[in-house]
Amino acid sequence: MCPDPIYLKSHGRVAHGRLRKAQSGKFYQKGVGLPAAIFVITLMAAIAVGINLLVSQNAETFQEETQLTRAFYAAESAAGFAMNALFPPDEFPNYNTTAICPENAGSPREYEFESDGLSSCSAAVSCVTDATVDGLDYFTITSTGTCGDVTRTIRVRTSFDAD
Repeated sequence: MCPDPIYLKSHGRVAHGRLRKAQSGKFYQKGVGLPAAIFVITLMAAIAVGINLLVSQNAETFQEETQLTRAFYAAESAAGFAMNALFPPDEFPNYNTTAICPENAGSPREYEFESDGLSSCSAAVSCVTDATVDGLDYFTITSTGTCGDVTRTIRVRTSFDAD
C-alpha cells in the first residue's frame, strides 16, 4: 500500500509536503513561480528595449557630433585660406590674393575638400573691410563649413600691421 502523498512520516512525526491532492485526484503544486517568472521576463524585456533605445540615440548623437566637428574644421580651414589670401606668407608672395578681400568683398569663395577627414565637406568664405584706421585695414572673414546636413559658421576679425 502506498503512503498518502499529503503526509510523509519521518521519525515518528508528520511532515507536510509541497504536493497537494486536488478533488479530481490529480496533484498540483502551489506557489508563485510561474507568475514571478513571467514578471521577470517582462521586466527584462522592457529593460532591453530601453537600453536599445538609449544606444541608438547615442549613436545618432555621436554621428551628429562628428559631422559638427568636421563642419567646424572645414569652416576653419577656409578661414585660414582667406587669411593667407589677405596676408600672404613670406614664403609664398604670389599667393592668390584676388580670391578674397578686398577685390571680391561680399562674394563668397567656395571650397570643396577632398582630404580624408573633410571629404564631402565644403565651405563658403566671404570677407568685408570693416574699417580703415590710420591706414590700417580691419577685415571680417565669415566662413561657413558644411558637412552633410550640418553647418558651422565662424567669424574672424583681423588686421595686419607689418611694422
